[in-house]
Amino acid sequence: MYQSRNHYLIFNWIFIAGLLLLALNDHYFKQYYTSWLTGKLSDFAGLLIFPMFLLFLFPRLSKWSVIITGLFFIFWKTPFSADFIECYNKIALIPVTRTVDYSDYIALSVLPLSWYLIQRIDRYRVSNFQPVFLRFLAIVPVALVFMATEPPISFYMQPGGDIHIGKSYKMKMSKEAALAKLRAKGYRIEIDTSQRFGNRVDYYVINNLVLDGGKDTLQSLQFGFLGSGDRPLLLINNIKLRPADKEKNLKLLKKSYQQLIKSDIVEEVK
Repeated sequence: MYQSRNHYLIFNWIFIAGLLLLALNDHYFKQYYTSWLTGKLSDFAGLLIFPMFLLFLFPRLSKWSVIITGLFFIFWKTPFSADFIECYNKIALIPVTRTVDYSDYIALSVLPLSWYLIQRIDRYRVSNFQPVFLRFLAIVPVALVFMATEPPISFYMQPGGDIHIGKSYKMKMSKEAALAKLRAKGYRIEIDTSQRFGNRVDYYVINNLVLDGGKDTLQSLQFGFLGSGDRPLLLINNIKLRPADKEKNLKLLKKSYQQLIKSDIVEEVK
């Protein structure tokens, strides 16, 4: 049976307010007011309004828009989605990231409210008229807000030192295992508090790092871990050179460093 498209599913005050809250929280509040609340707020806002957007795109879904949203959210928050995200990011204009945190499932409790509002969506409509072209033109910015739920990885790697590496790597192990392995190799690792991003990234520094069997020594090397769980991202950020080495070939030092730090710990993803 043909189902007409209800454009009030996205032209209503609840959807618009939820979308603005989602964008502000993902790109401002999370970074500057990091807390349990801002960590969960986007999940609640997204699960409240995404079924409306899904039903607007596919009118035949009916109540399945809520069920599909819930099932996809459960999948998204598990380690099983890692391969899907990796494949998607290879072709995506806007790469996506996510943190595996099963406490996020508390946000699923908002889905019944979403279904309740969908059944009464005309009560919250913005106005009695929207041009047809505007209904579909709105799809692009709305989709971008849903996709760009995290700032780009480069946001967490501010330039500094003598060389800015600015690269991310896919871990083969947990942060704790990687640090233990580096320390077992003789690296002296210290916590670095010069860059703070709430609880999103933990930064560390290795001082006086010897390269290529003693041919070169870096004054310091800064790296961090984005996310938690068994396979977070390793962020290679900045290195400082000894004063006597500042005239050396920086590309050679950069390449030597990358070969050393990748060994048995990470696989490059960017």
